[in-house]
Parts: sequence; C-alpha cells; structure tokens
Amino acid sequence: MQENQLYRKVYAYLNSLPCIEDSDFANLFSTSKSTEINLILDENQTVVDKFLGARVEWKIENCENESVKSLILKIRKNDKRRILVPYLQHIHQMFDEIEQKRKEVRLFVNVENELQRNGRWRSTSFTHPATLETIVMDADLKAKIKSDLENFLKSKQYYHRLGRVWKRSFLLYGSAGTGKSTFVAAMAKFLSYDIYEIDLHKIANDSDLKYLLLQTTNKSLLVIEDLDRYLREKSTAVSVSGILNFMDGIFSCCGEERVMVFTMNSKENIDANILRPGRIDVHINFPLCDFTAFKSLANSHLGLKEHKLFSQVEEQFQTGASLSQAEICEIMISNRSSPSRALKTVITALQGNLVSRVGRRLNGSRSGSGGVTEESGEPGLFVKDVQNGIHPMKEIKNLYGLLRAKSSRKASIDLSDVDLNERGSLNSTNGS
Repeated sequence: MQENQLYRKVYAYLNSLPCIEDSDFANLFSTSKSTEINLILDENQTVVDKFLGARVEWKIENCENESVKSLILKIRKNDKRRILVPYLQHIHQMFDEIEQKRKEVRLFVNVENELQRNGRWRSTSFTHPATLETIVMDADLKAKIKSDLENFLKSKQYYHRLGRVWKRSFLLYGSAGTGKSTFVAAMAKFLSYDIYEIDLHKIANDSDLKYLLLQTTNKSLLVIEDLDRYLREKSTAVSVSGILNFMDGIFSCCGEERVMVFTMNSKENIDANILRPGRIDVHINFPLCDFTAFKSLANSHLGLKEHKLFSQVEEQFQTGASLSQAEICEIMISNRSSPSRALKTVITALQGNLVSRVGRRLNGSRSGSGGVTEESGEPGLFVKDVQNGIHPMKEIKNLYGLLRAKSSRKASIDLSDVDLNERGSLNSTNGS
C-alpha cells in the first residue's frame, strides 16, 4: 500500500526533460498557479535520454492490474554495468532539485519562550514578488551574486571534500531603504529556501538561540536584520559570544545547505572578528541611489527610458544630493499617472536633501571638532569633510549658484506642482 519512491522520482524526472515538449503524445495539466501548465508524458510513450554518452529509453506500460503502471528502462548490455547506478543516482539528485523548485517558500518567525506551543517557530506562506531580475543593482555585481548562489547549490561534494559544512554567509550593508530586505526575499525565491527570520529580542539567552538554530531545517535562509543595532544595544539577552557561535560555532554545523544573511546599516565600529572570513563569506554594499539606479527605477516605475528632465536629475546627483531607492520609488508610485510631475518631485526632493546636508555640516562646524549634529547624531561630520577638502561655505555658494542657474531656465521646477500629499508621502519614507 506504499508508494514506490523510485517510480515517483523517475516519473518526475522524465516529465522534466525537454524532449517531452517535442513528443507526439503529451498531456497538459494546469497547476494551483493559474499561469502554470505542465506537460506530462502519455502512456505507451517512449522517452529517450542520454547519460555519459549512452542512450537509454523509458516507457510506461500497464501491468496485469490495469490500475498499476510500470516504467520500463532499456539500456544496451555493454552500457548497463557502467551507467546504471550512476544514472539512477543522477535521477535522484535531479528529483531533489525539481522538488525544491516546486516547493512553496515559507517565512518562519520565532516567538517568545513563554508563548511556546508545539515549537518556537511560526510560519506563513511567503509570497513576496521580488526576484533577482527585478532587483535594481549593478548588472555585473548581480551576475556575480547569481553565479555564486548557483555554484553553492551544486557544491555539496566540494564542501565535503574540503571537510567543511555546506553553508554560506552574506552581509548586506547600507543605509535604510536601499533594498537589503527586498534582496533577501529575492535570494529566497531564487534558491527556493524557507526564510527563518530571527528576532534576537525574543530570545532568552545564548542557549535559547542554539535551541532555535537546532529547530531550523536544511535548505533554509537564516536571517538576522540590523545586526549592528543589536551589537550596540545593552538590553539584548544574547551576548556577542552567542552571536559568534551562531555564525560559525558547533551548533551552526548541525544542518547543511543553509545560507546565513546578516544586514547592517554600516560596518563602521564593528568588531573585525564578526566580519572575518568564515563568519561572513560575501560582503555586499547597498549604496544610496545614484543616477544609473535612478534610470532603472524610472524605466520600471514610470516606463521612461529617456526624458528631458533626466539631465537635471543627473546634475543633482553630481552635486552630492542623494536619496534612498525607497524614497525615490515612493515618489514615482505616488505620481505614476504623471511621469513629468514625478521627475520634478524627485528633483525637488534631491535639492532639499542637499540643502539639509549642508545645513547639518554647518551645525557641526559651530559645535567644534568632533561635535554631534542635532539631526543625525553622527560625530565628526564637519571634521571629516574638512579633512577631505570640502568646505561647507563653498558648498553653500555652489548650491546657491546652481539654484539661480536653474531658476532662469524655461524648464525650471514649479513648486506648486508638489502638493501636500506628495510631500507627505516623501516624508513618510524618510528613515524607513
């Protein structure tokens, strides 16, 4: 009464072969996804496959009991001893990959210890639409990351030959709103791995963190966001030593085919022991939006590949103005019915950002070297700028000249185009 697992794996493997699409007989089946249709091989159909230079044939046949079907494999006698076992192992491996792609990705979150019922993890379907293709990122960097993930998926034997646990760790760092969390979602969709997002505030102590780690599964993405904030806080019950052991201790080896992802706003003032190879394998910087990224966002959000206002946007970026991708995306979404208005609003926001930055530097200069600005709370901004040869008064003059030149142009920005709702939507993304 049990299902023949070998039959199930071979059947799934055969239906994944490209030759099914060229077959004279195949059945069409829809799936739970409305846009997905599967091709399934028909009875009495012969499927030809090749492995290690040998030709093999598969055919479905009915047994004496018509409700039971058999898969018949034909191999030349001279090839049988050489390829039979490796071929079946190949099918087994390909079946695992097929199942992983079909798998529904789920998001797991940990609950506090006192709420524990039937384990510490709660899950829900993860339906985030982000993919590596939709991520706005330097094309070469994206290609390298994709290649790295593809190589990881195929590297079980390689890791074992080295005597290493089959896992990989990534650090995503950059300002808020630059796309780190969206990139995590895209990684999970690309790998078809479940996400385990770990909230260190809901963990009682280091031992509790180890217990949580043991309850995660293989083929999963373990995520700790804002790790730099946790390391600065004194209230968290998990020690730095506990976090280090989570990253590469003995308990982190109790499972394989895992990807660990940590996010930070900045790597500054982070202990080098945390960032060393072995604990962090790949460092990926997520900068604020530049003009190249802006053009990609304008194309995807507004359908614009070129526009007469692009030159003004580029000038703003060249003066040092900057916004996060989230802020620019929100402006474009709010004004998607009028691309010109969206671009004007972006220009206004970039100008406001530049004025704000210069003002913060001036405040820092009044407070003296090493002073803390009131808005940012970051020490030594003015000192760092002077050391880099940038003087705030010079920036003010440059900015004033730029604004005067822009006001004389026919394509000058009319602030009346920006209504209160647009300003409000922009402000709501600040610091998000």
